[in-house]
Amino acid sequence: MERSDLGRGEFDTSIGALARRLAAAPAASSVLYYCGYALEFNGRSFLLPASASIARDYDVLTQGIIAKSLVDSLIRGNESRGFILLDVFRTPAASSTAALGGLAEQIRPSNFAVIGASNDGASEGPTAASLALRDQAAEGETSLDLFAGGIHRRLAKAAAVTAHFIPAMPRPPAEVAARPEAPPSPAPAASTAIAVPPPLPPPPPEPTILASPAAPPSRATMADEDQMSEQDRRRVQALLATMGYYSGRIDGTFGPETRAAIRRYQFEIKADLTGRLNAEQATRLVNSAR
Repeated sequence: MERSDLGRGEFDTSIGALARRLAAAPAASSVLYYCGYALEFNGRSFLLPASASIARDYDVLTQGIIAKSLVDSLIRGNESRGFILLDVFRTPAASSTAALGGLAEQIRPSNFAVIGASNDGASEGPTAASLALRDQAAEGETSLDLFAGGIHRRLAKAAAVTAHFIPAMPRPPAEVAARPEAPPSPAPAASTAIAVPPPLPPPPPEPTILASPAAPPSRATMADEDQMSEQDRRRVQALLATMGYYSGRIDGTFGPETRAAIRRYQFEIKADLTGRLNAEQATRLVNSAR
């Protein structure tokens, strides 16, 4: 699949289509290559669709796509293996060059290797990542793990590029060696029968005191946002801020910044981006922090 200059909705649709193709072909190998802008905000890396217009840093919460979400959408429930190559540039207005600086902390190892290439130079001509991908492919047939590792080694030597690498988890062994059977016990030697008195009856067992099972932790229940108290609204804002979605005041007022943060959370849980929390979503939010 090849897509260019995607808007936010087109980006989401393309990733969803690729994830469905992977789910339908669990034995397939997959490669995803992204080349474009990226920003880091509150310790999270965001990929920016072509339609994004970032006037303030926290605009990425409503217009960007979390790099971790992209990876999660491909590995969730899929047995296929592959790698993801993120070839990113900082936006001209950004002061930081480490758009993927926290990638290793954000993404856990899975059946996909993840390679990040943060370009510090101008976005003109072939990038170091695209050249590494081309040169590694020219070496001929190899395993996915060796292929991804080779790209990372090439990027580590490139100038004006900061490389990040999360290798794929090793494939589990196809077979488990059978446990050797114990040798048969030797047959007892012949002996003269000797009368043996019957054994004494065993003593009565000690009374057993069963421990009471621990009560499961209580699960908080939230109402629709229209029925929330001010304390509940502040709690929602604080949790959204902890997750990196909200950077405004914790005042219990759901203004435009809170609505944007709610839409970012709804995108994370694959819900409709309404900007309003229903009871199920609010309950899931408060219990996810426990």
